[in-house]
Amino acid sequence: MNSHVWGDGMKLRNRLKSIRHKYEMNQEQFAEFLGILSATYNQYETQRRQPNLIVAIQIAEKLRCDLPDIFYI
Repeated sequence: MNSHVWGDGMKLRNRLKSIRHKYEMNQEQFAEFLGILSATYNQYETQRRQPNLIVAIQIAEKLRCDLPDIFYI
């Protein structure tokens, strides 16, 4: 399965960069805050890789947001 799609082959997009800017953190700091590797976070933010549903939920919980506030199709 392609790591860039969820469900019916639709590409998942995200608002991670704009959220990170609101926190006034660089990618490395934000990745540490989220509890993920900075290289992995970079791939999420640049949309070269998508988190699986469990990781997406964990990110949303850490940011105290609903999934649609971060990830969308």
